[in-house]
Amino acid sequence: MPDRTGRWRRRGPTHLTPDGDRFLQGIHNVRRLVSGEWTWDVLVALHGGPLHYTNLLDAIRSQRNDTAWPGKKHRYLQDGTLSRTLRRMEQGELVRNTRENEFPYRSEYELTPAAKELLAVVVPVAEWAESNAVLLKRVQQRRHAEGTGNG
Repeated sequence: MPDRTGRWRRRGPTHLTPDGDRFLQGIHNVRRLVSGEWTWDVLVALHGGPLHYTNLLDAIRSQRNDTAWPGKKHRYLQDGTLSRTLRRMEQGELVRNTRENEFPYRSEYELTPAAKELLAVVVPVAEWAESNAVLLKRVQQRRHAEGTGNG
């Protein structure tokens, strides 16, 4: 939970350090859970609260999602891609779907508590990216020049 300054503090003693096997396994597990090109877009779009499917699609499409990384020609979310992403995120217990029982059948999506916690703990990663923007730009340019893609 955040303290009164808004910073996140650990909930008790932790034995995870970057040189430990459990740390590395945890990082790999999270990476697999949030894999997919549109996962983070969905998490950010739903951060403000539940959205119906079409509103979610519109919200993601309206996000500024330019990429300077090589190998990405454009980013435009297709309807079927969002459906597959949401299904995978439901299976991963990051998103909850509530479907109305009356016609027209509408689905509303919202973040689970685990997804809200995940978003909160990656704030320092986004801050790191902002504070290292020059480094990231150099790497993007180098990869463009080498034609190595974004992997």
